[in-house]
Amino acid sequence: MNNVSRAYIYIIMTLAASLCFTSAWADKRDKNKKNKQEVEVVDMSPDPIARKSRPDRHPQALEMPRFAASGGGGTVGRGTGGSEAHGIDVSHYQGRINWDEVARDHRVTYVYLKATEGVNTIDDTYAYNFNECKRVGLKVGSYLFFRPHLSAQAQFDLFKSRVNTRQQDLLPVIDVEVIRGVSESVMQARLLELCDLFEKEYGKKPIIYTGKNFYNKYIYGNHRLRAYKFFIAAYSFIEPDLYGDNDYVMWQYSATGSVRGIRGNVDMSRFVGRHSIKDILYR
Repeated sequence: MNNVSRAYIYIIMTLAASLCFTSAWADKRDKNKKNKQEVEVVDMSPDPIARKSRPDRHPQALEMPRFAASGGGGTVGRGTGGSEAHGIDVSHYQGRINWDEVARDHRVTYVYLKATEGVNTIDDTYAYNFNECKRVGLKVGSYLFFRPHLSAQAQFDLFKSRVNTRQQDLLPVIDVEVIRGVSESVMQARLLELCDLFEKEYGKKPIIYTGKNFYNKYIYGNHRLRAYKFFIAAYSFIEPDLYGDNDYVMWQYSATGSVRGIRGNVDMSRFVGRHSIKDILYR
């Protein structure tokens, strides 16, 4: 075999080896790509923990907890108040409510209905729920969800356009839960302005609903606000303590309760200490 033949054979062998290496590298790359794609496949099935609660996902009613009597409490009938007299507050989130069924539960002593929010949001179930509560004989009142970055006067005007003061059984409630980017002093000033507007309209001070932590952080430091009656939310079986051991009338102890006639979760509350329905009656 001459030198030319040897060179030719060497070139052929080199090309063949190169092709084998290239093919093996390509196969490995495709396998890695496939494995990578398999790892990155996203599971689009619903997350049962993150899924938002829906009104129709609570098929069975939960028993309202029983509490030991305190002060003038004890086992009571409808309308007398006491530690076992419970109430509910509802809005459009509860959908269509069967108020005949709700009224059969002797523990439901009072009902608060969401009427408006801010300056342009009207709860579309308010009129129906209010008329039904009156029909079945439940003590009923109305509440406004307060938006501190908006005009207090405009929020009150919207509420007044929907709520007939003369038909209310209970004092109005202002739901105070958010700051929405305004300063603490602005929030307090607008809340006080709104409270003054309610007092002029009703002839009595409104009730302020808020969470325990919100009260301690944003309400407690203002002596004028502390003069109001409070409806405190704290979801546990232990009555919440407020800064300064301040008193409050009602405690919303659950946001996931249920009563007959309402499909899904409902907020539940009760009177605390010596308080009774007399403390929230408007008429």
